[in-house]
Amino acid sequence: MKPFSGIRFLRLAGVVAVVLGIAVAAVLMHGPVRAGAPDSRQHDASAVARARAAFLKTMSSHRPMVRSSVAPLAAAGGATSAPSVNWSGYADSEAGSKTISSVSGQWVIPYVQCPSGLYKYQDAFIAQWVGIDGYSNGTVEQLGTATQCFEGVTYYYVWYEMFPAGTVEEGTVACINNNVDCPQPGDRIAASVTVTPGGNYTLSLTDFTRPQESFSVTASCAPSTCLDSSAEWIVERPAFELPFGFQILPLVDFFQTSFSNGTLTSGGRTTDIGGFQDGTVYDVAMTDDTDSYFLDCVGQRGFGPQLLQTTDPNACPTVPPYKGSFPVAWDSSF
Repeated sequence: MKPFSGIRFLRLAGVVAVVLGIAVAAVLMHGPVRAGAPDSRQHDASAVARARAAFLKTMSSHRPMVRSSVAPLAAAGGATSAPSVNWSGYADSEAGSKTISSVSGQWVIPYVQCPSGLYKYQDAFIAQWVGIDGYSNGTVEQLGTATQCFEGVTYYYVWYEMFPAGTVEEGTVACINNNVDCPQPGDRIAASVTVTPGGNYTLSLTDFTRPQESFSVTASCAPSTCLDSSAEWIVERPAFELPFGFQILPLVDFFQTSFSNGTLTSGGRTTDIGGFQDGTVYDVAMTDDTDSYFLDCVGQRGFGPQLLQTTDPNACPTVPPYKGSFPVAWDSSF
């Protein structure tokens, strides 16, 4: 069932007024772009437990990339358009027998604005991650950060997922149990996944701002199962499984975020995102689940939110990443 979309129009005037004075450079690199303190309200332990149970349930059943039926977008560079209803960012996909042996990237946890007014208790979400697989197959070996609006309170997470197990939340006990001492907007994050030919994976995340949130884990997956066929740098709104199909959560208003220093190793050769030569570099723009307009765009010119209709081939043009870096701009939640 698709949630109401009135929030996109209620937010338009206010966000445009706020963002006119913000420099593009601050978004692309490592500075938070939304002023103000994060939500400091605390729920009791039972509410925190409900929020985290919902987070783990949603993320543990989230689908890999769900393709949109939107026609390929106008190209501007060496990337190929691949719209999706739950992902945005870039995916480098192998075309031959070579495999991905590492992926890495950096980002800053963005400030968000949770739904308000009539939509105050509408759950909304952003997961930001790097990983291997998921673009063209059903396995995922990934890790990152996430922000969840749950019952009017904002929660921040660091996590990983290694097929076939579900999502695992990392971080301090105080964060997991009480929603304090958690990752926060403005934290600078670096994450990587590496794999050996025998299928042994190392997933490492560093929070340079709050080192206590950093972690590194190892896991294994047989090469015949985890094919290591793609590398991704993704903003996601989870599409999670239900008995009758799947439900897609609204994309929380993050204004703009970005990835930097995105690299991968394919066939023993390490390049940045756009330097990948063993397959195709895909620019993934996120559409609503009716394929009518874009929720966010990679490399979007100007500041959102904008009503970018998918019938306009130039509304969200396909662009190559710049030396492993790219911004993603929010336009709508659902």
